[in-house]
Amino acid sequence: MSAPAQDAALHALCEQLRNIRQQAEIMGLFIGDRELLDCAHCGLLEDVLIGGRLVTYQAGAVDAADSGLRFAAADDDNFVCPQCGAVIAGAFFV
Repeated sequence: MSAPAQDAALHALCEQLRNIRQQAEIMGLFIGDRELLDCAHCGLLEDVLIGGRLVTYQAGAVDAADSGLRFAAADDDNFVCPQCGAVIAGAFFV
């Protein structure tokens, strides 16, 4: 395979991976590109169920039921707590 053909194949593969990642995020799955978040201000924290679904619940909760709240990206490195509005630094895997 020639270098231009390899480049085109690699580009197509990267596009497929990007699409799969977007679909997983839409479905509420945790894609594992960062540490799970927890808010030191109000105690809301993230966890991942065995099926890969991202959930949040209050620290110390007896049943740890999903609150339905989700941390939102504030910028490339930070997230906003949906419960109290605190800004939390995200730790991304390189």
